Amino acid sequence: MNIENETNEDRIFEGKYSKSVYKTIYDSMGSHKLSFIIFILIGFIGRGFLLFNANIIGLWVDNVCYQSNICKNKSNFFSEYTSTEFIYLLLTVSLVGFIFILIFRIGLARLGTHFVSNLYDKTTYNVSRFPISFFDKNPLGRIITRFSSDYAAILRMSGGPLTELLSTLFDIFLFIVLILISSMNFLPIVVICILLNYFIYNVNKIKIRNERRVVSLTRGPALAHFAETAQGAKIIRVYGKDNSFKRRFISKFNTYIKQRNKTNFYVNLFSLQLSILNIVILLLTGLFGMWLVNHGKLSIGSLGVAFTFISMISITIQIFFEWVAVMEEALTGIERMDDYLNSELEKGALINYNYSNKLQKIENGNIEVKNLSIRYNQKSSLVLDNVSFNILNGEKIGIIGKTGSGKTSLINAFYYIYPFEKGVIKINGYEPDIGQNKNKDSKYVQLDMFRNSLSLISQYPYIFSGTLRENLCFNNIIPDHDILDILALVGLKKFLLIGKKCLDLELKEMGIDLSLGEKQLICMARCLLQNNQIVIMDEATSSIDPYSENILVNATKNLLRDKTQIIVAHRLSTIEDCDRVIWLDSGKLVMQGEAISVINAFRNHQQG
Repeated sequence: MNIENETNEDRIFEGKYSKSVYKTIYDSMGSHKLSFIIFILIGFIGRGFLLFNANIIGLWVDNVCYQSNICKNKSNFFSEYTSTEFIYLLLTVSLVGFIFILIFRIGLARLGTHFVSNLYDKTTYNVSRFPISFFDKNPLGRIITRFSSDYAAILRMSGGPLTELLSTLFDIFLFIVLILISSMNFLPIVVICILLNYFIYNVNKIKIRNERRVVSLTRGPALAHFAETAQGAKIIRVYGKDNSFKRRFISKFNTYIKQRNKTNFYVNLFSLQLSILNIVILLLTGLFGMWLVNHGKLSIGSLGVAFTFISMISITIQIFFEWVAVMEEALTGIERMDDYLNSELEKGALINYNYSNKLQKIENGNIEVKNLSIRYNQKSSLVLDNVSFNILNGEKIGIIGKTGSGKTSLINAFYYIYPFEKGVIKINGYEPDIGQNKNKDSKYVQLDMFRNSLSLISQYPYIFSGTLRENLCFNNIIPDHDILDILALVGLKKFLLIGKKCLDLELKEMGIDLSLGEKQLICMARCLLQNNQIVIMDEATSSIDPYSENILVNATKNLLRDKTQIIVAHRLSTIEDCDRVIWLDSGKLVMQGEAISVINAFRNHQQG
């Protein structure tokens, strides 16, 4: 199969975050939105208790000052408190505040992790329903980046950093309230402090945001190259291309590191600007406070409280905007995950199924292919051009043609992997519902059901990381004795030597601990356990040894006798016993008929 397309460039985001990003965050909260609000309130109250300690200390200082006749007495609720009572009050307020803050931090961290996991699950589910063309056009490393680095950035910020950001926000609000309780004279300084910090943040945020986006973009190519290298490690070593791949990886990785350092520079520059601003604000606050005391407009205790809070609020505002800048790294990750959440899904995946017939399985194996034309993209030529034929239930059909003739494209078409330019494939009169205009005379089923009515034995047998049972049965619950019987029928005696325990044997990813023949026989057993009426074999014997091929061919003849079989073959001898053979060339159906007639015509064409 030759898919003529170009790899898509990774999407570049610019400007503000879209409303969709914030909606994604909101949706990820699920049913825990109320819990989130409650924990925020608990945290706010806890910070209020802890910060109120400073006011209590200020009142204590003033009380001591009044009792010593140094200061002019001003009666208030705490005028009669002794030092011991002030200590008990401080301890009580501190303990309550600590408990509330502990609940807030633990609860919010757990909720944050839940939100991120929810986002990850939704994104994974969406990507699993993307059109196959998406995976053709996007390098593996780019997809891995979304689910590793971008996800990690979101997860990092969902726990401690999120609670820190909210805590600083609580502090800013409470500092303002407590400062104003001490003296309204400091209100202008507080307002100026907030406005100037926001101004500096606003000046820097777009630059930092865009640099972080570029970091995410430059990370993908390095991961993609690493994945490609890992997958092709054997071939790279055989051809001695180790150094070439190392140089290419180092180049891509250095590009990423250079961009990371550039981003860090702008982040540190932003932090430096905030620090300089807040040093100046503290100096002005101290001078202004001394002037107020000297003119009798402020008590010493109130000055201590106010100066403490203003020094803290200036630092806290700086920390807040630094945390906001850091949190934007998580928002950038959410933005990229949100892009997947809002990407186009495979047509059949969009349907909310509601069929009156409630079919569970398509039992018969009659197949109708009518006027089928497919091209992989608008720039490519047709890979299947107006192909039509019928297959009766129980027929054994061979598909032949030279490389690039459309054989594999036809197999993909049976599964509706790529959208059709025109035409339809029906099984037992049913076609999959993929959102097309409905014909009242046609019957429709879910795309998943349509696909599940077909069993495939591919030339590239795929083994998943998991037990032998999981590789054979997928979601079906099948008794162990039935599985063992099938293993015996397909000749997998190696596993039967250890008895029933073999079904719990862990197989490695891609079946690297198995021979190619063993993997193919496992796929044959998987096919038989599915017990579908239609079986497709896509050059299933092309890459295995003669012994395994003989077992597979005999198993096919004996065990699939009553099934509808579609066999794509590279060895013409394997399809000589077919009921009919279909010959494809350049995507067109050249000839179909009795096996011997079509095979001879194909041989003559090849020799001529």
